[in-house]
Amino acid sequence: MVLEGLLWGIAALLGTGAAAVAIARRRTATALVYGISLGVTTIAFLAAVASLLAPASLGGTLILPVGLPWLGAHFRLDPLAAFFLVVVNLGGAAASLFGLGYGRHEESPGRVLPFFPAFLAGMNLVVIAADAFTFLFAWEFMSLSSWALVMAHHRRPGNAAAGYLYLLMASLGTLALVLAFGLLAGPSGGYAFEVIRQAAPPAAVSGVVLVLALIGAGSKAGLVPLHVWLPLAHP
Repeated sequence: MVLEGLLWGIAALLGTGAAAVAIARRRTATALVYGISLGVTTIAFLAAVASLLAPASLGGTLILPVGLPWLGAHFRLDPLAAFFLVVVNLGGAAASLFGLGYGRHEESPGRVLPFFPAFLAGMNLVVIAADAFTFLFAWEFMSLSSWALVMAHHRRPGNAAAGYLYLLMASLGTLALVLAFGLLAGPSGGYAFEVIRQAAPPAAVSGVVLVLALIGAGSKAGLVPLHVWLPLAHP
């Protein structure tokens, strides 16, 4: 099953990030971390492309007994998720390939290597999450991993301020998404996306949810006027 394979790949990325904490000072650490990241993202990219070419393989849902005790973690691979898996893992594979060479010049590999595969894992989890709790957990994990990468060279002038502003905007975005999901779930508290899709909110609530979603996702995407962190953090 493609979805199970994707989750195993995400687990491999998380394991690589954890192992990088211990081996970051070794000479082979850069090649190992970026090499595994390249392999996992390439396989995930090919699996997503194959899923789009064979729609019959899409639509599966997997529930893992983690997260909230009464909810679990829901994951789903549908055409939209498969499309964004192509985008995420194509970029991840290209960055990993570049990192194999560029990473050898990194002055603080211990501040980069653990968080690079973690960031890739977070982006993949966001795409296949199928309930609000899992989505928000993966979203925040992705945000904190990328914040750690922004702060890798925290002693350089301006880096700490850029990281602080990024974290502030990411927190604002997460708060907006929490409120949006709360309105979508309604009084019944159905946080699985399948349940949310079946309960259409009133028009006024839909408008508020749209604004909150634009703030939440727009702050991450650098949507004007929520882009103030981007030109400081990306360099």
